[in-house]
Amino acid sequence: MKKSLYLTSALVAASVLALGSTDAMAAAKAKKMTLGISGFYTAVVGYSKQDANKENHNGSSGTAGNTYAATDVKTNAEVHFKGKTKMDNGLSVGIAVELEADQTKNGTQIDQSYVTIGGGFGTIALGSTVAASLMLAVNAPSVGAVAVPGDDSTFWIAKPAASKISAVAGSNIGGGDSMKYRWTSPKMSGFQVGGSYVPDNTKGGGGNTMPITGGSSSVTDQADVGIKYSGKVGANAIATSLTYWTKDAGTASTNNFALGASTTVGAFTVGYGYKDERSTGHSAAGISMKTVGGDSNLTAKTHNMGVQWSQGKATLSANYFKVEMPLSSTVTGDDELQKITLGAKYAMGPGVDFLASIQDVTWTDELTTSGNSNSGTAFVGGIKVAF
Repeated sequence: MKKSLYLTSALVAASVLALGSTDAMAAAKAKKMTLGISGFYTAVVGYSKQDANKENHNGSSGTAGNTYAATDVKTNAEVHFKGKTKMDNGLSVGIAVELEADQTKNGTQIDQSYVTIGGGFGTIALGSTVAASLMLAVNAPSVGAVAVPGDDSTFWIAKPAASKISAVAGSNIGGGDSMKYRWTSPKMSGFQVGGSYVPDNTKGGGGNTMPITGGSSSVTDQADVGIKYSGKVGANAIATSLTYWTKDAGTASTNNFALGASTTVGAFTVGYGYKDERSTGHSAAGISMKTVGGDSNLTAKTHNMGVQWSQGKATLSANYFKVEMPLSSTVTGDDELQKITLGAKYAMGPGVDFLASIQDVTWTDELTTSGNSNSGTAFVGGIKVAF
C-alpha cells in the first residue's frame, strides 16, 4: 500500500514538473519580435554639360528660367529596421520601417513602413510600401552611379518645365509607396502572381484621413495585378513579366500595362522593358477627355533596353531608354525623353562598391520654343556602402 502511495505521489509530482517545464519552455519560445538593422549610404560626385541656357558659369540667374552649376555632390542614405516572427499557428508576421538618413530629403523622414502576414496563401502587406506589380516586374539590367529609369538624371541634366513627361518616368508601375493592401502568392513552378490596391493615392506614403469619394474633392485610387515567371533553360536563366494597373483620377485617369523579359547566358544578361500608358480621363460632366483632346489626351510609350556583363568583382552595363508622349493632338510630333547610359560597378570589399556612370540625356518638346528642350551629358562616380 505504501509503495502504491509512493508511486502515485511520484507520478503526480513528475506530471506537475513536466507541465511546469512545458509551460516554461513555451514561455521561453514566445518572445517578442526583434528587429535587425541594415541599410546603405551612397555618395557621388559628378560633372554635367548641358544646353547653354541651363548652365551657370558666372553665378547669375538666366533670363529663361534657372541656370545650373556644372559640378555637384549627391547623397542617398537609408536605415532599415526589419523583423519577423513565426507564431504557433504557422503564420509569419513581420514589419519593416525605412528611415531616410540624409539631409537632402527636405524633411521627409520615413520611406516605406508596413506590416506583413505570411503563410501558405502567400504574403499580405498593409501600409506604406511598393506595389505588387513593381515586385513582379522584370526590367532591363543596369548598374552605375545614375539610375536609368526614374529621376536620377534630372539631378544632373535639367528637365524643361514644358515637358509633360514625368521626371520619374520608368518602364513599370514605379516605386510609389502610398498606403495600400498588397498580396503576393508563393512561387509555384516558376510562376508568381500578385496584386495591390491603393484607396487614396493622394495621401502619398502616410496619413490616416478618410478617403473622400464625392463632393468638392475626391481621391485618386489605384489597383494593379501582375504575373512573373522565372526559371532556367539548361544553364541559362530567363524571366518574364506582365503587369497591369489602372488609376481613377478624374481627368487624369489612366489604364496601363508593362512587359519585361531578361535572359542570362554566361557572363551576359540582356533585358527589355516596355510600358504603355493610355488616358481614360473624363470631365466633371462625364465627357471622355479622349474626345476633347489637349493635355488630357496623353498616351505614353516607354522602351528600356539593356545589356550587362559581370566577371568577378566587376560589372558593366549599357542601356537605351526612350519615352514618347504626344502633348497636343493638333500639333505634329511628340514630347520625348531619351537616355543613353554606360554604367560600372566594382566590389571594393564586403558591402562596399565603387559606382560610375556616363549618361547622355535629351529632352525634346514637340514645339520649337527656345527653352522647351534640353540635352546634356553627365559624368558621375562615387561609393555605395551597404550594412
